[in-house]
Amino acid sequence: MIWNQQVETLPRADMAVWQSYKIEKVIERVYEKSALYKKRMEECGLLPENIGGVNDLVKLPFTTRQDLVANYPYGLLTMPVSGVAYIHTTHEAESEHIVISYTRTDMTMWTELISRILVAGGVNMTSVFQFLGSPEEYKASLGINSGVQQIGATLLPMSTDSQMDQIHLIEDFGITSIFSNASYMLTLAQEAQRMECKPEELPLQNIFCDTKDLTGNQSKEIKQVYGTRPIEVYGVNDIWGMGIAGECHCGDGLHIQEDCFYPEIIHPTSGQVLPMGEVGELVLTSLTLEAMPLIRYRTGIICFLDDSPCNCGRTLIRMKKK
Repeated sequence: MIWNQQVETLPRADMAVWQSYKIEKVIERVYEKSALYKKRMEECGLLPENIGGVNDLVKLPFTTRQDLVANYPYGLLTMPVSGVAYIHTTHEAESEHIVISYTRTDMTMWTELISRILVAGGVNMTSVFQFLGSPEEYKASLGINSGVQQIGATLLPMSTDSQMDQIHLIEDFGITSIFSNASYMLTLAQEAQRMECKPEELPLQNIFCDTKDLTGNQSKEIKQVYGTRPIEVYGVNDIWGMGIAGECHCGDGLHIQEDCFYPEIIHPTSGQVLPMGEVGELVLTSLTLEAMPLIRYRTGIICFLDDSPCNCGRTLIRMKKK
């Protein structure tokens, strides 16, 4: 099943036209309303009219996590704070605080992207969904929970620190779909076996895991013990939680939501843009974010892109870990 047939199956040529149009608009916006991006464009001798689409992005410098830290809390806003509906905060060190702000339109799109990813992974109106994330991942649960409800699935917004109780929750409520850390799911399987409960007999049909925290061995172990392979999803808390990319049932890479994010692969050291199929660092430009658009953001994840047709029918480009 495909949630948004029009976007997710858009011909590649039409997607390229859309992306170039949105890039022109977002560059105009940040030049007019973002002190950081206006300064950087001026340093490069660039005006908005010099960026005529995706092919001109290479003229622009990268945005890094340190830029977000340096512009805490409102330095990257392109509007007054009164236009912000939701603020997402993260910090890895006491002195490295990051704030990402969203408008109501941004939040609506976040819900849309999560709905696409969950449906691609097998969630439907008959699903019973539970979010089991780490404290950091819980900050992304707002978008996931909204997506679940938009699909029409049943959301169980409760969890427990007790693994035994969690297994009972899965059994009692007939939970069919779950978002969780891969390590936790493997530990949970061990607890189930200790309770003389076979993990593969639990009602779980769809197990969603963050691709950044999922190794190849863990994926194989989860499939072995639960009888279903984990569905990988990808997000960057510095940009938009778990709504950037996700696997379909084919399991041949994660479809990037290209109407909202333009992906590039660069050499991690030189910064040179690499051709399709070559391994490098993923760089993303947000195409639809209103409050805090980010241009050529270095994600730090190493992967490659594949634009060949997918058997699921989606035309969205796929990111694949090497």
